Amino acid sequence: MRYLPARLVPILLYHHLGSIGRRSRSYLDPSLFDRQFRFLRETGREVIGLDSLAEQIRGGGRISRKSVSITFDDGWRDNYERAFPILQRYGFPVTIFLVSGRIGLKDYLGWQEIREMRKGGIRFGAHTVSHPHLTEISPRAARSEIVDSKKALEDGLGEEVTFFCYPYGFLNRPVRDLVEEAGYRGACCNSPGRLWPDGDLFALKRVTMTYRMKGYVSLTASISGYYVFIKEWRSGNKEYIINPKS
Repeated sequence: MRYLPARLVPILLYHHLGSIGRRSRSYLDPSLFDRQFRFLRETGREVIGLDSLAEQIRGGGRISRKSVSITFDDGWRDNYERAFPILQRYGFPVTIFLVSGRIGLKDYLGWQEIREMRKGGIRFGAHTVSHPHLTEISPRAARSEIVDSKKALEDGLGEEVTFFCYPYGFLNRPVRDLVEEAGYRGACCNSPGRLWPDGDLFALKRVTMTYRMKGYVSLTASISGYYVFIKEWRSGNKEYIINPKS
């Protein structure tokens, strides 16, 4: 039996802004994206960057119940065209995880957009070179994906890249340890049910923000911090119990 804190700091996950003509978990209408951000502001949420969150977790102190972090995966061009103007308006700290080998390809961010967004306050993290399932390739290949993406982004940005994101959200102990050994300060996943303890800076769980999260009740639930716990429990991790001391 292991303890899971009753409330986890929600890390919100986005991919695309736009539409493909049908409902998709990866695509969010820009107007709904704006509504979700407006909700964060109107309800007094404290939006903090991943580095700040990591520092607070390391410090072991009590983290504000209003804390929320925001991330994007893959580095799609619509993050610049549709999300960036909204991000600038709200001024929330955001991290976009880039697949370094896809920078400049069709539908992906190029270095000009990346550098402009960085000047506008957006932070960037690594999401491997080619977006493979890291748990399904050799340790040597996984290490290369993890290390080479960090170097490529640091060379392009001219600054340290401190956070990593596992493609498809999947990790195992060897992959997790490779990320830590590569010099990152933390890493995000989105794989509840895989028995990663809360507070592990290299397995920070996230909430995928979808088209379903548009009303007061659904938005409140999704950013409450209990959402991940509920997903863990529903996915079969019944050995978790709520920590009475949390």
